Amino acid sequence: NRRPSVYLPTREFPSEQIIVTEKTNILLRYLHQQWDKKNAAKKREQEQGELEGENSAPPRKIARTGSQDMTEDT
Repeated sequence: NRRPSVYLPTREFPSEQIIVTEKTNILLRYLHQQWDKKNAAKKREQEQGELEGENSAPPRKIARTGSQDMTEDT
């Protein structure tokens, strides 16, 4: 019947303070995740709206012409 190993801190820290900072870090991380999820949906809607409006304009990226010639050179 061995006793379980116990952590013995080398310095005296106010334990409550450490726990509180851990909780706030977890809370901040959680809030950031929720904010990202919320804004990702909004961003997608905005981008789709912009794309629908830009259909009349030429695309920014132009298809490469003569790509077969480039592969034959090598």
